Amino acid sequence: MSGVGRGVCPTLGRVLRPPVRRVGGPRATISGHMRARPLVLAVSVLLASSLAFASPGARGAGGAGDGSLLAFGGMAFRGSTEGHPLAAPLVGAAATQDGGGYWLVGADGGVFGYGNAGYFGSPGGTRLARPVVGMAPTPDGGGYWLVASDGGVFAYGNAGYFGSAASVPLTRPIVGMAATPDGGGYWLVASDGGVFAYGNAGYFGSAGGLPLVRPVVGMAAAPDGGGYWLVASDGGIFSYGTADFFGSTGGTQLRSPVVGMAPSGDGRGYWLAAGDGGVFAYGDAPFYGSGVGQVPAGKVVLGMAAPRPRVGGSGASGSSGYVMALGPVAVTTGAFGPSVADLQRRLNDLGYWVPVDGRFGTLTQQAVYALEKAAGLPRAGSVGARERQLLEQGFRPTPRTGFGSVVELDKRRQIIMVVRDGVAAYTFNTSTGSEKPYMSGGRRAVAHTPEGHFAIYTAINGMRTSELGTLWRPRYFTGGYAVHGSPSIPPFPASHGCARVSNSAIDFIWAANLMPIGTPFWVY
Repeated sequence: MSGVGRGVCPTLGRVLRPPVRRVGGPRATISGHMRARPLVLAVSVLLASSLAFASPGARGAGGAGDGSLLAFGGMAFRGSTEGHPLAAPLVGAAATQDGGGYWLVGADGGVFGYGNAGYFGSPGGTRLARPVVGMAPTPDGGGYWLVASDGGVFAYGNAGYFGSAASVPLTRPIVGMAATPDGGGYWLVASDGGVFAYGNAGYFGSAGGLPLVRPVVGMAAAPDGGGYWLVASDGGIFSYGTADFFGSTGGTQLRSPVVGMAPSGDGRGYWLAAGDGGVFAYGDAPFYGSGVGQVPAGKVVLGMAAPRPRVGGSGASGSSGYVMALGPVAVTTGAFGPSVADLQRRLNDLGYWVPVDGRFGTLTQQAVYALEKAAGLPRAGSVGARERQLLEQGFRPTPRTGFGSVVELDKRRQIIMVVRDGVAAYTFNTSTGSEKPYMSGGRRAVAHTPEGHFAIYTAINGMRTSELGTLWRPRYFTGGYAVHGSPSIPPFPASHGCARVSNSAIDFIWAANLMPIGTPFWVY
């Protein structure tokens, strides 16, 4: 098994966090990403059937399959994991080049091959540092790669190992990968649109640094290896190199977020798949049908796969069509009932503080953000397959301090850990300095949270109003910088330099005496 060592990175590739480079013409076209408000809503178990906006091109003939996989067009249904107990939920699928089979992959790296898709190994049963989020097959189907959310790459069969991002301090987690046509390299993509190239995979641009309305959820490679597409959850398409732009759902009010894409046989088009089974076809990609109305209650589409494009425009040598993998629907804001109360108890058991009231509101979302950030998952604020796996595994972040009572503020992950003898007893979602300029007292300043070893030295048990805003029950760790309550704690850096937590969280911190005066406070 190649690339198992999480700290081992033989090569970091030519580009680690490349600057944004736009390609002329229609390439690098961003569709629907510069809107002021998002149009895609996450749907909870209880609300899954209540939102029904028309999606042009999303409906049509149904596919063959069951509650774990649907097959369309010339892609035949050849089996799935339905009815079999899994150690971890499914996260995606990949198809063989001739369309005669497909693989399903679980969050624990378990691989399931059907049809002529061979099994070449997996890390299933191995405790992973981060969950697997995607896979890509070699051109001849004699191997495959798996990628985890921390950028770790696992290579099996005749898939070569060319490097990984496992030791790179990622701004956002990896969400997908694509291989070059000859199998001599691969790309990884993060949810912020950052692209990482390894082996003979060229770098042609990225969306890293752009103000995305919705996160990137997947990518696909052009058939000649000279470019790639990125797709966001609102269906916006980013096209680079030889990958042409053929359209997107940007600007369309979707009933369910886009979860993945696949290119057509000659690379002159592509399909997008939505969580409700909707399929959107662009360019010369034929519409073979959708899963709308076929996705069982409590499940959503996780991703799609199609036979690999062939260089020279000949298309796939066998079947034409696509498959979609299905898994449990995410539980999100608005859900309520005993299952939500159970979720809240489990979060509390692992130190992600939240009141247990059976309602998935903003405080539950804050706890889920903390879990997602700690594990390097996309910051969705909802509980899907990957979050469920972490909860089942009993995941807690690993602090840097090995002994004593310390508070650690991890700026990269945007979490605060209350550490007791090397264990994260509590983990809170936080929002630190945005690193953006602002004016204070007529002087220009930068919203920066200082790094270093400090200590809680004073606190105010009430509201403090300053020129920059209000701070609820602040506990100061250096100068005017404090951990304080706020009504707004987004899952990204947004403060003037303090560490924001929810008003309820700071109340709990006070009540439980988690940060008494003199507590060491480490910011890194």
